[in-house]
Formats: sequence, structure tokens, C-alpha cells
Amino acid sequence: MIIDKNWFYDLSLVNDSEVIISKNIVASFYDDWTHSKKIFLWENSIVEFSWFIMDNENHNIEFFQNKENSNLKVKYLLYSVNDKKIRSRIYSNIKSNHSKSDVKIFSIIGEKWNIDLDWIVEISKWFTKMIWHLVEDNLFLGETWKMKWVPTLLVRSDDVEASHSCKIEKISSDKLFYLRSRWIEEKTALMILLEANIKSIFSCLSMVDNEFYTNLISKITTILYKE
Repeated sequence: MIIDKNWFYDLSLVNDSEVIISKNIVASFYDDWTHSKKIFLWENSIVEFSWFIMDNENHNIEFFQNKENSNLKVKYLLYSVNDKKIRSRIYSNIKSNHSKSDVKIFSIIGEKWNIDLDWIVEISKWFTKMIWHLVEDNLFLGETWKMKWVPTLLVRSDDVEASHSCKIEKISSDKLFYLRSRWIEEKTALMILLEANIKSIFSCLSMVDNEFYTNLISKITTILYKE
């Protein structure tokens, strides 16, 4: 699949294993990751990806920024449900000057749920002014869970800004108490707190296709509320 127009694309409707983003393209994408994919960014492209993942299949995706001045933003929502295991392998390769990649992963993990996530970023030598950041937030809803996260940075250039961070927390009991004191039932109060995080992951979609964004948020919150 070749992307040659500035637009919003729903990749969950596309079976292509390769997505090639032409130069000077500004585009947004959504995917539920039912198929493994390779993403190629050409020069001067500005691209934002949003993913929602909740099944127990193995997920694999590869990003290649091999042309100058590419700008990639990636946001994932991972939801482990019904004792299923999400296993994701993500690879990012940067071989271009003045390229940037920002990644945000938000995982919702319930009782006895399991997430196994590996991210490998490879930044090649001989290139300069490259930036790569990964931030992962994990929110646990139960008392028993398992999570494995292995970020690997293979940095071979001296002119690079690269970092990763991980936060693990539970829903604030104080915030829940505040909402419960307003006569909001516990499950609804929990959803209110979760929804704020979910909306932040997919906020970019509201600017390119608000109807799609609204339906997606409704779909996700309905799934979470049923659990």
C-alpha cells in the first residue's frame, strides 16, 4: 500500500503487509493490528499512528525511517482481557538525518492478565540529529497480574537523543473515593478515570475524523465496562 495523499487511513480495513508513506506526506492512521505490518517513511513525512490491541495473538510491526526529516508519532492502547496474553514485538530502524520518533504506550491490565512487550530500536552510525523517545504507562486494575517489558536501544551514532521510561501504577483510591462520594457507582467511577487516559491516546483522531474518534472511544469504553 502506497500512501501518496494527506489523509486519515483506517489500516484495520487493509490487509497489505507493507505501508509505504511517500515524501512530504502528512497523515494519520488507526489500526487494530490484526495483521503484522512494515511501515516505511520517506523524507519530510509527518505521520501519526494509533493502535488498539486486546487479543492474544502475536503482534509484529516494523518501522523504517530511512529518509531524511521523517517525523513519526506512535500511540498504543493495550488491553489484556479474559486471561488472554498480549505478546507484541515492535522494531524501529532509523537510518536518516534529522529524523524523530515519539512513542507512547498505555497498557490496561486486569486480574490475572498478561502483557509481553518488546521494543527494539536501532539507530545507525554515520547519521546525525536523530531523536527517539519511548514512554510506557501501565495501569493495573487487579491484584494478580504479569507484565514483561524489554526495551532495547541499539545506538551506534554519537549525535542522538534517545530515552525510554516506564511507569506502573494502580487507579488512585483517592480519586475513586471522590467520585464515589458524588453518588457515582464504583464501576462507572473507574470508567470515568480510564476514559481520560483512553482519550489522550486517540486525541489526534478527533482532529482528522471526529466521527471515527467518537465511535472508537464508545467502542473501547463499552468493551471495558462489560469486563
